[in-house]
Amino acid sequence: MSDALLIIARSVQIAASLLFAGVFTFEVVALGRVGQSAGDAGHELDRQFFCLALWSLVAALFSALLWFWLVVASMSGSSLGDALSGNAWRMVLLQTEFGRVWQLRLGVIGLALALVAVGLLRKKSRHALTLVLWLLALVLLVSLAWISHAAAVRSQPLGLLGDALHLCAAGGWIGGLLPLAIFLAHTGVSVSLGEPALHVLRRFSALSFCCVGVLVVSGLSNSWLLVGSVAALFTTRYGALLLCKLTLFAVLLGFGARNRGIIRTGLNPTATSPDLLAQLRRDVFYEACLGLAVVAIVGWLGTTPPARSGTSSENRTLTIPSSV
Repeated sequence: MSDALLIIARSVQIAASLLFAGVFTFEVVALGRVGQSAGDAGHELDRQFFCLALWSLVAALFSALLWFWLVVASMSGSSLGDALSGNAWRMVLLQTEFGRVWQLRLGVIGLALALVAVGLLRKKSRHALTLVLWLLALVLLVSLAWISHAAAVRSQPLGLLGDALHLCAAGGWIGGLLPLAIFLAHTGVSVSLGEPALHVLRRFSALSFCCVGVLVVSGLSNSWLLVGSVAALFTTRYGALLLCKLTLFAVLLGFGARNRGIIRTGLNPTATSPDLLAQLRRDVFYEACLGLAVVAIVGWLGTTPPARSGTSSENRTLTIPSSV
């Protein structure tokens, strides 16, 4: 039961962090000045993005607390009911690398929640807050790399950098799919997209293309670091999960490539087939669902010992003093 809860907590934490980063990456990189010049419509779109960011932070906060609770119970050997009653939680928080990273993450989540609340109450402040929240979102994403399997392999420091880049790229592409869906819904069902809307779609398409390149390179590097051989892909649980992730990722790439083709050649600012717009919206929805499935597998991978080392990242990086 605790293993299933840990997988759920990890998956929700990763998904929430990706979504939070994706919202503000979309705002800064894809939407840019288009949102600022759209008047009341732009303010309404900003409000929806800030609401989405708020819910992602709430999910990140509660999943972080659940994850921490489960780790304390596991490391102290106590039941979930007794895990927080003694000194074990304090030692995990203050004397382990996991705890130090969690202090940083909880601090970032708390600060981001306060800034998002200010943005929801004062719409004129949203533009200034967007850049700050984008930086906080990247910090939140990169900090996940410090408690990953790659961080546990101390002899390969480049693995940590690759994991951080992998997370940032996933945040830009997969995390940006839901904001893209909101933007597409905001544009309505008109056959006339308008030049600004088409410009946003093309910028997101270019961003996704760059993110895919980073994901492929960093993913291959991390896979070799943690798997070590082709045979291990077929003879270990970690390898089997990784193959499932790669299969879903390949399907995800197929939908992404089709959407890129629609955006580059099928859409124009004056007259666009309603069927193309409907297909684009469906494909974005399918991409988001596949991305969620990939994140769930990533959450499972984090609790599974890597094929190369045979030990999990938590076993390597977390140690409670024997006095507990």
